[in-house]
Amino acid sequence: MRKWESIVVSASLIVIFLAVLTSRSAAFPNPEPDATCDRACLDGFMEQYLTALGKHDPAGLPVAAGAKITENTKRVALGEGIWKTMKYMKFHGETISDPGTSEVVYFGVAKEAFDSPIVVRLKIAAKKITEIETTVAHGTDPKMPPQDGFETTPDLQLLAVIKPFLEETVPPAQRSSRSQLVAAANAYFDGIEHQPGHVPFAEDCNRIENGQLTTNNPTNTEGLPPLGCQQQFQAKLFTYIPRVRDRRFPVADETRGLVVAMAVFDIPGSKMWLRDGKEVPAPPAIANPRNNVLNEVFKVVDGKIRLIQAFNLANEPYGTQTGWSDTK
Repeated sequence: MRKWESIVVSASLIVIFLAVLTSRSAAFPNPEPDATCDRACLDGFMEQYLTALGKHDPAGLPVAAGAKITENTKRVALGEGIWKTMKYMKFHGETISDPGTSEVVYFGVAKEAFDSPIVVRLKIAAKKITEIETTVAHGTDPKMPPQDGFETTPDLQLLAVIKPFLEETVPPAQRSSRSQLVAAANAYFDGIEHQPGHVPFAEDCNRIENGQLTTNNPTNTEGLPPLGCQQQFQAKLFTYIPRVRDRRFPVADETRGLVVAMAVFDIPGSKMWLRDGKEVPAPPAIANPRNNVLNEVFKVVDGKIRLIQAFNLANEPYGTQTGWSDTK
């Protein structure tokens, strides 16, 4: 695709999206939430962490001795991994914190060799960082076609479009409690497992994965008609995912109607795929056994899911563990 054509497609998707939008695991076993660390305090810890990350120097960070640290599901030492490969933070997305759990999660895009969606989760106890969980979907060359259907070239314009909506305060009458926010996200995962299931989708719901619009997208790589969230479930497009495991909901913000979910899609591999109501040979992304390690933020307004933003590791070996499903 020539550069000007790519720009036109990107701009078109943003226009389409706007039109649709508008119509415990731990090193310290089960630490108590830090009642003295409110949202501003938690946000401050994340800002301090991201500032150090941008300087490639973790010295001075208030990290507890014995803190548990992982990157892309594997244990790492502080200062390794993304600390060495990131050039700078190219796009600052959302910081979502929850005083009830003493956790804070950040969604952004790091500049490595290419643009890489990144999620960072911190847990705070006694004014120290006791858990650091990082997921980096290492970017691919945007000039090359997606390998086996997996693309991690985020559309930064699209992410900029949805950022104000994600951060927008929900009117009090349309807010959900923390338990209701978690229930909405859980219903989505239950719907994946039991297609079509009952999922509280809003009519204008959209989903974005690693910065790419995957609903109401006329240029999707599967060659499907542009379908919304509910329509995709009704078409049973996700029957190749029989299990959603290791579900966690580390943070929720009732004021903004946000809940962060972390989970793993088990994809055992299916040679056939349901498309347009018929079984057809499955593409490699469906036919090959793999795991999709998910980090998703749901925007819920008036009890309905209006937006899902997912940053994920889409092509992990089948049987991959999160590194956080045990108690060690």
